[in-house]
Amino acid sequence: MEDKKTRFYLIRHGETQWNREGRYQGSTDIPLSSEGLAQAELLAKRFQYLPLDAIYVSPLQRAKATADAIAKQTGITPIVEEHFREINFGEWEGMSIPQLLETYGQAYQNFYENPFQHTFPGEGSFAKVAERAVLGFEKILEKERGKRVAIVSHGGLLRVMLVAILGMDENFYRKTWMTNTSITTVDVMEDNRRLLMTLNDKAHLEMAELLHKGE
Repeated sequence: MEDKKTRFYLIRHGETQWNREGRYQGSTDIPLSSEGLAQAELLAKRFQYLPLDAIYVSPLQRAKATADAIAKQTGITPIVEEHFREINFGEWEGMSIPQLLETYGQAYQNFYENPFQHTFPGEGSFAKVAERAVLGFEKILEKERGKRVAIVSHGGLLRVMLVAILGMDENFYRKTWMTNTSITTVDVMEDNRRLLMTLNDKAHLEMAELLHKGE
């Protein structure tokens, strides 16, 4: 790897019960489910083979538990970074999409179809979310230049941040997904170009499923 190229592994936390139930979690501090803990262990095994220099993590326990699994594998102590906390959805948190549609109707429908153009409870706008996420990303880039860095965070936050740091059209947000414990890799070159190398890499989960089916 070139000395001045910085590699970021953007990692979504493991599954929670609210994920399984299709409920908005946001800033609510929900723990990993037993399945989520198992996913985190599978993820951690990837870092037997992926060089890593630093781990930054959201303060919410589902992300910290995921990062802790990587820490046990690598011996690297995670650093809590508030910039990578999940989006605060206020009174929407704990509700499913059908419940939100029933309760908020067109207001929620508008947000769902074009989230960058419509406000929501809590943090209020994706512009604010992008601003804080990018601040965190750029701070770490400056500090860890030339290294390999994991950011363990949340699906919503990471997708907003990805759109922002790559300068993509806002519509790209609705055309991406990040599975629990998936790895999305972004390289920042010496001239500051940002390259998306992988998106939603969940090979560790897929391999475990194949092995289970083969038993």
